[in-house]
Amino acid sequence: GVLFSPLSLLLSLLLYFLVAVTEEVIGRGFILGRMLDGGVNKFVALFVSAVLFSLMHLFNPGFAFVPFLNIMLAGCFLGASYIYTRNLCFPIALHWFWNWIQGPVLGYKVSGNEFSSENLLILHFPEENLINGGTFGFEGSVLCSLLLVLGTILIIKR
Repeated sequence: GVLFSPLSLLLSLLLYFLVAVTEEVIGRGFILGRMLDGGVNKFVALFVSAVLFSLMHLFNPGFAFVPFLNIMLAGCFLGASYIYTRNLCFPIALHWFWNWIQGPVLGYKVSGNEFSSENLLILHFPEENLINGGTFGFEGSVLCSLLLVLGTILIIKR
């Protein structure tokens, strides 16, 4: 189904902006940035910051191995964009729209959380599995894993 609620979409846009800014300042700006400034190898720093970013989501509903892996891969994807630009604007924008499109627009849970029932698209899965992400949302799917690996490789290759 489809439910168009402009106010709900705008409020969720603001919420996900605040989430993105907070998580990116901590994950990329502070953790990754400090390690890079301290002379840690960029790939080691990227991996460590991505693992810590994933652990920040440890108590989210439905957190399991695939969601842990995908949030870690998302940390690599966002961290690679930070390493490439050395600016938080790009990872904040990626994180912001990743969450907003995934939740309020497409109707998935975002990292296991559902902040509103007024999503643009209302999804009903016949079953929850590793293809659609199950109870964790798209970030619990193997399709998400593939997209994050490809995105990270593209950024690193640049």
